[in-house]
Amino acid sequence: MTAERGEQWETWRALLAGWIATQPINLDHKLGGTVWFISTYLGKLSEPENPAALFREAEKNNLPDIEALLLEGRSSNKAALYQNQIVTFIDWVITKQFSELDDRGRLAPLVDNPFNRAKRKYLVNETVHNPLPYTYIQELRQILCPNPRGNFSDWVWAQQQLAQQRPDPDGFPSINTGEWLEVDPSQIDPEDPDCVWRIRVVVRRSKGKRQEKIEIHEIWSPVRAMVLLVKLYLPLRTYQVRFLDSGEADTWRYEQGAWVLNNKHGFRFGNEKNPFNRGVFCRLRSPDSAEIMTGLYINTNKTADQNKDERERGYTIPWQHENLLYWLEKLRNWQEKYNPISAPTSCTKLERKHIGHAKSEVQLREMGSICFLFRDASASKEADRLKPIQMTPIFVMWFRLLSELEDQVAARGQTLSDGSRLRFVRTYPDDYSMSQTAAEFPLHSLRVSLLTCYAMEGQVPMPVLSKLLAGHSRLLMTLYYTKPTPAMMSQAMKQATLKVEALQEQSLRTFLRDADLRQITCKTAYRDEAALEAALINRNPVGWEYRHIGLCLVGGNTVKSSEIRSVGGCWNGGDYQFARGGLDQYAPVPHGPENCVRCRWFVTDARYLDALRAHFNNISYRASLAANLAVEHEQARDALLEARFTSLENGQAFMHQAALQETERRYEKQIVEADEYAKDLVACFQLIGRLIAIEEGRSEDDSGAKLVAVGSMQDIHQPISIIETDSEMLQLAQICEDAELYPDLLDELRKTPVIEKRSRALNRLLMNKGYSPVFMEMDERMQLIAGNAMMRAMAAQASSYDQMEGFRHVAGLVEAGQHLHLLPSGIGALEKAYQGPVIKLSEIIGTSSKRIQELFHG
Repeated sequence: MTAERGEQWETWRALLAGWIATQPINLDHKLGGTVWFISTYLGKLSEPENPAALFREAEKNNLPDIEALLLEGRSSNKAALYQNQIVTFIDWVITKQFSELDDRGRLAPLVDNPFNRAKRKYLVNETVHNPLPYTYIQELRQILCPNPRGNFSDWVWAQQQLAQQRPDPDGFPSINTGEWLEVDPSQIDPEDPDCVWRIRVVVRRSKGKRQEKIEIHEIWSPVRAMVLLVKLYLPLRTYQVRFLDSGEADTWRYEQGAWVLNNKHGFRFGNEKNPFNRGVFCRLRSPDSAEIMTGLYINTNKTADQNKDERERGYTIPWQHENLLYWLEKLRNWQEKYNPISAPTSCTKLERKHIGHAKSEVQLREMGSICFLFRDASASKEADRLKPIQMTPIFVMWFRLLSELEDQVAARGQTLSDGSRLRFVRTYPDDYSMSQTAAEFPLHSLRVSLLTCYAMEGQVPMPVLSKLLAGHSRLLMTLYYTKPTPAMMSQAMKQATLKVEALQEQSLRTFLRDADLRQITCKTAYRDEAALEAALINRNPVGWEYRHIGLCLVGGNTVKSSEIRSVGGCWNGGDYQFARGGLDQYAPVPHGPENCVRCRWFVTDARYLDALRAHFNNISYRASLAANLAVEHEQARDALLEARFTSLENGQAFMHQAALQETERRYEKQIVEADEYAKDLVACFQLIGRLIAIEEGRSEDDSGAKLVAVGSMQDIHQPISIIETDSEMLQLAQICEDAELYPDLLDELRKTPVIEKRSRALNRLLMNKGYSPVFMEMDERMQLIAGNAMMRAMAAQASSYDQMEGFRHVAGLVEAGQHLHLLPSGIGALEKAYQGPVIKLSEIIGTSSKRIQELFHG
């Protein structure tokens, strides 16, 4: 900074360096925001190099609008993120440079922070990814890997995807930036079917600086193509794939489906008694049969890895995926032969280009050392050949792979309804010379595509599917914790794959029918078959009981009859079990009596759509509560497991076995609860989808009522859209608003901390703005009614035509501690509902002081 701008900027440079030194995580955003602030924003002030001048200008209201400047050239989400980092930085500057001790010895600021925190806004079109139909995922696999049990020499299409080369004047390529690495001829093994090599003529300068044409030998690196193949099989983030460990330092070694002790490498860790396992090949002992199986270990897990050391990071997928294990082993063997390592690579040696964003020295040190399976053998720098492949080459190949698929689909004559071409990638002008990477189906959408296929088409049970999703960073994270055995996982996933393949033609027809709308709106919605219609003829309506979300056809019966076994009720409203005496036997309703959304005696129609939506929100919140508690127990368990490992390594006795067993028991109990709520959530979502499908399928002259029963998934093909949000206040606002309309939900709500948490947030807002915490004086019912009135009034002022958008805006302001111009209308509605005034704290203090003076002076 001082080198570019002069020594007068030394104060700001020292402050920024001091603050960054205290920030161990998220350096990329913090540096981005603060560097923009110093380089761009401060340049608009009269004395930009003097920190004190910033606060003087703020007192005169002469500061430029930081929010407006941040929105120039960046999204509202990123602008809010930068603004919040700047606020944090200025808070630190005030503490260090513009504060002094008060009479009680506490630091008191001498100036106010001139900037306010902003709330990040998540829009639906920013969080919903376009799922790619499963039939196209299969076709992409075939393009990359034509023979599932072949060799890398079969991957002809991938070998032809070279990056751009700069030719010399005679037309010979002089620089190759593709996937081919130059080697000595002695390194080539013509007998190895995985060694793809070639001889190429290039132009090189000799020692006499003369240019001459020479022949070089090159080997093709399958790393980039393998990244895509893994993502076409597993719903993993690209970052997770790039950072997979090869297992070359593990105690056990996976070889052709069997496990042997790793004697191949001298840098092996662990022993048979206390094995070390960080590689993607995960040795598992099935608890039900004691059989040794092979799962997949994902050694990175994004947000769940924070504050964990190297051996606590990641998670295991107990799925013995034969095809994928075959190719992962081939890649590991290829790396050992043509790009070997002498030790695991320390993550402190990684640069920003390898990770994708800035990380602090502390974060890199916590990541430990990794034998990178996807190390970039074709990197131009030799040191980079031990480090993971970068993102840009992967995006380029994904674009070309989709482009090849688009050409093949067009060649088959598959088009949109108007005869135009199905688009999988964006079109570029003919004279465009930069890398082409923009696709209609981004690489990250593969994750959503596979989850959709396995969950909705393959009907994978939630406990099994959750292992594929472990560590999801937002609300869905609360659904995916379970402990299935490896055998159960493999069986379920194999069955799901068969079901998905059987449905691929239907999925393709769905895509062709909706492609026009999807390409216009860039949103995904599958509508395959009409929902199950049950007219319920010849049944006596006297025995039906209305619920807030539909109708119970067995009168709400929760008691099993010992005299008449054919009587229906919650006790036999579950799944089919077996036939006895010519009668089908059914299990009780899952997750307890009166869980109507999973009961076969329950029917509903479109009149209950809003109630079902409210019920869905309530279930999702309960799922988050259970799963958050499970995460808490999981962290305690992991800490004890690490302590046990350390004790065994040092030959010491582990003294906390009882505590470990207790923590494990509490963890598994909450896992089961979270899993049941997850299944409730899916069942409720499917009912809503069926109702929408029926209503959309009505003919113009159809005015009859249609009912939806909780039947089998065989009857429908239901999609799912994944929408992520991090605003708990928005969730609380929706749930409380619904509870005022539906008494049944209110009863459920009063068993949770929802009302109290919402009231606490509103009290905090009132107190921050100088008002008394009036919600403390109310009971639960009054808190609900008054809080809803206050939130509705502010939401109506923020967005008079869209209550949801209004709630989103107000929730963001409440969480950010702001109120702008909305609070007065909210207080007005609060006073009307409460039928009493909301008094300012200054008036209470003034009245109390006056009363005290009257007592003293008589």
